[in-house]
Amino acid sequence: MDKKEIDCVVIHKGYQPYLKYNLEITSKNNNVYLIGDKSLKFLEKIRKNITFIDIKKYEEDAKLNFYKNNFINYSTNSFDFEWFCFARVFIINNFLNEFNLNQIFHIDSDNILLTNINNLHFTNENAFMIPYNQESQRMSASIHSGLISQSFCDEFSVLFEDLYINKKKFDLIEEKIAHHKKYNLPGGICDMTLYYILHKENLLSPQNLFEPLSTLNNEEMLFINHLKSAEGPYGKENFELKDGKLKIYKGNSVADIIKNKKIKICNIHYQGGSKQFVNRFTKYKLSY
Repeated sequence: MDKKEIDCVVIHKGYQPYLKYNLEITSKNNNVYLIGDKSLKFLEKIRKNITFIDIKKYEEDAKLNFYKNNFINYSTNSFDFEWFCFARVFIINNFLNEFNLNQIFHIDSDNILLTNINNLHFTNENAFMIPYNQESQRMSASIHSGLISQSFCDEFSVLFEDLYINKKKFDLIEEKIAHHKKYNLPGGICDMTLYYILHKENLLSPQNLFEPLSTLNNEEMLFINHLKSAEGPYGKENFELKDGKLKIYKGNSVADIIKNKKIKICNIHYQGGSKQFVNRFTKYKLSY
């Protein structure tokens, strides 16, 4: 695909220190739009290439609120938590339209970028994390690192309507709902379920960021799923761990124990309890 400058977007509400440290690192090499509430506005002062956008105008959008009023929470997580995850895509859709953009690279607020996203070679207008292991009704993909286009937002909206409003494709999630209820499992249907369905049902043909990708200088790099996971493109135990976390070597590389080599990483996702490791010392421990 033609190489065009791509900016990043982070959507977050409520100040957390890890977000500040993330922005200090990510914005060194990337232009970042920060969409959030007014408690985050001061963070745009970190660098000139951080642009704060008040989330309020997007949350007042009539279509977004129509979707919210029709959203049913099929998860053990709270309604507010799950809805905000879904709402991000609808917000990105409005954001792309407002700024006349076709693409944006989305990162979670606890996911830091260690490289300029424009140095990576993307082969599709949409790219996100799709694990190969989908056993036991996992049905999960992620945009914690995700290249999102207008087509992604459009297809996500149609799928949302087919699952939650007209129910034309509700059968796609019925078995997973029943599985969680039968075995009393945490979680359930979330935004990650829909990303998986978009891929599985061929509603989109995204580049899978679980696979290594090349830089413009033909260097191989990799997006990781999260800090406490050894899962990669070649299996659930793909990478070396130390003390329950990915062992990150000098130069931001991890050890691929299946291919017996080291590979540089594009990001570190400090999911869940790992957020504690994003602190004032983090930026001095990494190369970026």
